[in-house]
Amino acid sequence: MGKIETATQWMIDLANDDSHGYDQDSRWGPDYDCSSSVISAWQYAGVPVKTKGASSTYDMKDRKSTRLNSSHIAR
Repeated sequence: MGKIETATQWMIDLANDDSHGYDQDSRWGPDYDCSSSVISAWQYAGVPVKTKGASSTYDMKDRKSTRLNSSHIAR
């Protein structure tokens, strides 16, 4: 399974697991908000967005250190 599929499956599994919910205060697990779930999915898939400093989807887009490119998500 490629990185895109792995990240997508992580999000599907998260959505189907009732032990997780939406929470901005406890956003890095067990509950997540929009940004932390996307960042965590990519991190799980092997794309180092969180370890490079992303804390929101804004960070993922605008920081050079966390910008995704084809080399990050290559199968």
